Amino acid sequence: MSQEIIRIDLNGVNCYLGKQDGKFILFDTGGHLILDKQFDNRYDMLLNWLKTYGCTPENLKLIVLTHGDNDHAANALMLKEHFGTKIAIHENDRKLVENPDIDMMMKSFKYRDIVFKLVFAVMNKQIKKIILKTLSDYNEHGKFTPDIYLSDGDSLNEYGFDAQILHIPGHTYGSIGILTKEHDLIAGDAFANIKKPEIAPNALDFKQLRESIRKLKTQQINKVYPGHGIPFTFTLHK
Repeated sequence: MSQEIIRIDLNGVNCYLGKQDGKFILFDTGGHLILDKQFDNRYDMLLNWLKTYGCTPENLKLIVLTHGDNDHAANALMLKEHFGTKIAIHENDRKLVENPDIDMMMKSFKYRDIVFKLVFAVMNKQIKKIILKTLSDYNEHGKFTPDIYLSDGDSLNEYGFDAQILHIPGHTYGSIGILTKEHDLIAGDAFANIKKPEIAPNALDFKQLRESIRKLKTQQINKVYPGHGIPFTFTLHK
């Protein structure tokens, strides 16, 4: 029953492999980043890592998306087709993966920090141009209808990984965390740790995000595995 979380750093965005008793679940799938110097969905990079860690159609039991943003969901369909496994997400993020549009994707760029707000305002046209290119690529290769909708309190035991789903909206309305039996949290973009551990710098709803963080503080959590940056000890946020 030993349990392992394997971080896969795709040059700025993380995926995680949950491994238990020789079986795997993939948490998030990578995708395009706004600040990429070269337009890249990271699919080939991720596929090579999955093969390196021994993932096969027989032992990769599920793909779980912590939320529907392109940099976390872009490769889900191609991986589903390659490995023959199902994709799970919270229903509140269904539109982000099933039929996203430019307005939906631009809503993610709401920041708390005044500096980020100014940067976004200055780069608005450039960011919109990149997102339109990303959206075109996603519509051609990536959009899908999820196979499974996860809810707060759901278990992943039937897929060979002892963990529970926590609905933690804020960054997106369908954001989830995965709390393992070892009390580690795969957190998606509720947290980041680029220069230091922090609550997500951008969110659709900061009030919801604060409520979700309060909810997490009621849980026993040892380590946080964020969507961007390195894992960190959760006591920094107690």
